[in-house]
Amino acid sequence: MNARRTLLAHLEICRPDSMFYAGLVGLAGAVLAARLNQTDPETWRLFAAWAAPTFGWIASLYGGDYFDRELDATAKPHRPIPSGRMSARTAFTGMVLTIGLGLVFAVALTPLNLALGVVAVVTGVSYSRTFKARGLAGNLMRGVPTALAFLVGTTASGPVPPWELLPLALAFWVHDSASNLVGALCDRDSDREGGYRTYPVRYGDGSTLRMLTVLNGVWIALAVGWPLALDTSALELSLLWPFLLLALPLCWTCFLMLARAARPIPRLAALRAHEVLVGERLVLACGFIALGGGLVLALAVLVPAAVLTAAARSVMRRRDHPSLAR
Repeated sequence: MNARRTLLAHLEICRPDSMFYAGLVGLAGAVLAARLNQTDPETWRLFAAWAAPTFGWIASLYGGDYFDRELDATAKPHRPIPSGRMSARTAFTGMVLTIGLGLVFAVALTPLNLALGVVAVVTGVSYSRTFKARGLAGNLMRGVPTALAFLVGTTASGPVPPWELLPLALAFWVHDSASNLVGALCDRDSDREGGYRTYPVRYGDGSTLRMLTVLNGVWIALAVGWPLALDTSALELSLLWPFLLLALPLCWTCFLMLARAARPIPRLAALRAHEVLVGERLVLACGFIALGGGLVLALAVLVPAAVLTAAARSVMRRRDHPSLAR
């Protein structure tokens, strides 16, 4: 029973309803770089492009629960550390181990990734310890690791990321900053009580929605404009557009759910909107996997990721937010 309890605590802290996204971004970087470099990366290199950011993402979750344990004790007592199912020391150890695993896979692609790994660690820890409480700077800091995940993935086919992919790395950075801003809106009340001066706490719901509009506008312009600027063929675009034509309405749906909610926006409404984003970003990443690696590969990774995400989200919703299960 204790072993099962411990295993479930580790599984919960890894957030199986959100842990697949970073790996898909890394894989997108790998296949797009291979397309530009006209190379065919070995399977292990594609796996490493997925595994490095995945372990890095999990490390950020261990670290987030470790550094936020005092806030969670009052705002989210069901989480592993405040509920007593995991010690703070164990969470810290999990963070260190998963950072190490992520770096092993990243450096296996190219030793130069050690520099990107150090930046990812510094930004991840800085976000949890300092920047989360500093308004928009925190949201932008939280988006950095996703851009780095994409850049690490590009090194699966060469030691240096192709310069043509830098605008897309920026798109993923801004996109994840926007997603984190929605998450901050979900936690606005508990962050205020805990003394975290996040953007919604500082400026309120109206300003948060306006900033969300700006961030969404930037990443959409980059995601749509980038392939057009590269003179991508109509056949290649036909692989990307179906995914974008699904991702963009999902993004708009999330925004409308927030815009039409009561003021102040109830936590339940923000959580429902954020659930839409969870699916949207999987679709977005797989659109660029389709562009670089083909439709079969994109669907092969999207379908299991979406199914596992939905299953995990359903279980966690019933336990942590019963009202969302209705």
